[in-house]
Amino acid sequence: INYAEYYSTSISNFHVELCINIFLKLNYFTNSHMKRILFIIPYIPYPLNSGGNQAFFNMIDYIRNKIDVSILLAPHSSSERKHIEDLKKIWNNVHFYIFTEKAPQVSSPCYYWILKKIKDSATRKIRRLLLKSKEKDLAREKTTIFNSYFKPLSTQYMEYVIELCKDFDIVQVEFYELISLGYLLPPTVTSIFVHHEIRYIHNKNELPLFKKTTPIDYLYYKIAKDFEQAALKNYNYIIALTDTDKEILQNFIGKNHQIYTSPAVVKLDTNKIKPFTKTTYRLTFVGSENHYPNLDAINWFVKEIIPFLREQKTKFKLQIIGSWKSKFIKELESQYPEIELVGFIEDLHSFLNGSILLVPIRIGSGMRMKILDGIIAHAPIITTTKGVEGLNFRNESECIISDTPQEFANSITHLLSNPDLQERLATQANKQLFAQYDQNRMLERRLNLYNKIFEEKG
Repeated sequence: INYAEYYSTSISNFHVELCINIFLKLNYFTNSHMKRILFIIPYIPYPLNSGGNQAFFNMIDYIRNKIDVSILLAPHSSSERKHIEDLKKIWNNVHFYIFTEKAPQVSSPCYYWILKKIKDSATRKIRRLLLKSKEKDLAREKTTIFNSYFKPLSTQYMEYVIELCKDFDIVQVEFYELISLGYLLPPTVTSIFVHHEIRYIHNKNELPLFKKTTPIDYLYYKIAKDFEQAALKNYNYIIALTDTDKEILQNFIGKNHQIYTSPAVVKLDTNKIKPFTKTTYRLTFVGSENHYPNLDAINWFVKEIIPFLREQKTKFKLQIIGSWKSKFIKELESQYPEIELVGFIEDLHSFLNGSILLVPIRIGSGMRMKILDGIIAHAPIITTTKGVEGLNFRNESECIISDTPQEFANSITHLLSNPDLQERLATQANKQLFAQYDQNRMLERRLNLYNKIFEEKG
C-alpha cells in the first residue's frame, strides 16, 4: 500500500484502489479476528470544529487500532477534499472510500441543469419575499421541521453505497441526514445507526419558538416524526449517546429493538490542562451558527438575557467561539458590544479556562460536547435544563441550571461575583466527569459493543 500510494503519480487511481482492496481482503481472510466495519457519515469529520466531529473522530481514533475500519465520505468542495487528505495522514491505517458525484450525461444544451437553476433561484426569491412580507421569524426561517421528511439521496450515491456495503461485516450510519440508508443496506450486512440528535425531539422544541404555529406546521412535524420512526426500524442496532435518548427511542420504536447507550468522549490532554482560574467578567459560548440550536441560544441570550444584565449593571464580555459569519450575527455584534466573535480556537480548553461557560440551549437532544469541554477546562457552567439533558451534572453541585431569562441573568451576576462558588462548581464537575465519563472506559464500552455484535453475527 505504501509503495502504491508513493508512486500514485505514475500509477492510476484505479490500480492504487485495487491494490489496497486486495490487501484488505487478504488481510481479512488471513486474520479472521480482524472484522471489517464501514462507517458512513454525511460530514467530513475534520477539523474538530463541531461536537459531532469530535464525537466521531475520538471514537474512530481509538477503535481503528482494534478493528479493520473503513469510512465512506462525500466531499462537496476543494476545502473538504483537503480536510480528507489531512485526515488520511492522521489515520494511516483507515481505508477511505471517496464518493464524487458525476454530472449526468445529457446532450447539449443541459436542460436539466438549466431548469434546476431556475427552480432553485425562484425558490430562494419566494422565500425572501415571504420573510420580508412579515415580521422576521428566526425560528421558522431556520427550522428543520420542513426538511425532515424523506428526501431521496442522489441515485449515484445510493448505488455506490449498495455495492460497497456487500464486502463488510458491519455498516454503521451516523447522523440524521443519512437515516434513509437503512432502507438500502443488504440484509446480509449488520446495520447500526448512531443517533446523535433525535430529530423529532429537535423539531418538537422548535415549534413553540415560532411566532405563530399553524395546522400545516404540525402536519410537517407529524410526517417527519413518522418517517424517522419507520426509518430507524430498518437498522439492526441503534446507538444513543445518553440514557435519556435511549429511553426516548425505546418508547418511540419499541423496547424490543436493540438500542444501546454509548456516550461520546472528549479527548483529554493532561499536559495542556490549566488549574482553575477565577473570572469577574469573562463569559464564553462554544458552537457554530450553522447548527440552529446554537444560533437560537445566542439570539435568546442577547435579546432576552442581556437586558436583565444591563439592568443589574453587570459588567461582562461574551466570547463566541466557532464559525459566525452571517449578516444576522454581524448585526447582533454591532447592537450588543458585550459580545465578541472569536472564530475557531485551536486550543479550546486553554481558551475556556478563566471563563464561565454559558450553555443557553433550548433545542435538541443527544450530548452537548461543549459542556464536557468546559468541565475539562475547569470552567464553571451555567446551562438550561435542555443544555445539560442526558448528562449527570446537578444544579448547584456541578453546574447552575436556569431556564428563564431573568434566572439566567441572575445566575451570571451571582457567579461572576463569587469566585469561591466558581471554583467549587468547576472542581465538583471535574470529579463527576472522571467518575461518569472517563474517556478510556467510554471508548472500551463502544469497542465491547462492536465485539458483542460481531459475536452475535457469528
